[in-house]
Amino acid sequence: MMNSKSTLALLLTLIAPVAAPLAAQSTETTPGQELSDLIYGSIGDGSTAEIDMGQFVDFGRSIFTSIDSNEDGAIAHGEFLEWDFGFEFIADEKGRQQAFQAARNILFANWDRNSDGTIDLREYHRAMAWDYRRADTNDDAFLSREEFLRGYTVIKTYRAALSEQ
Repeated sequence: MMNSKSTLALLLTLIAPVAAPLAAQSTETTPGQELSDLIYGSIGDGSTAEIDMGQFVDFGRSIFTSIDSNEDGAIAHGEFLEWDFGFEFIADEKGRQQAFQAARNILFANWDRNSDGTIDLREYHRAMAWDYRRADTNDDAFLSREEFLRGYTVIKTYRAALSEQ
């Protein structure tokens, strides 16, 4: 009969060849994760590891301005689909264009609260505030990197669309 130390050693010997590749996979970053990290890093002022609502709103304001290509104060569906953080390249590379386009349409519909085919600045700010509060899972009024990556609606939706699972 084997003692517990012998059993543990045998078990570790048997699972090591399988566990090592799995552990390596879990620490590898995907292009979507790298892009999400870059986006998070671009929001704050670099003085803290977390971002506050003001920084998030400022970030959102600059994104809104950048999406609103005709500068009419609203984002039409076409403008929304033409603008991208960089995830579209990843979708193309992974053959996930259809899922990515569906994710974009879902985001647009979710933010277009009155369903008029455009997202005005007020709708956008309301969506940004809601997304921020939803991502702030510990309710401390700050978004950590982990909260942003796991809970910010845009990142979460796009990464799910790009996932092959």
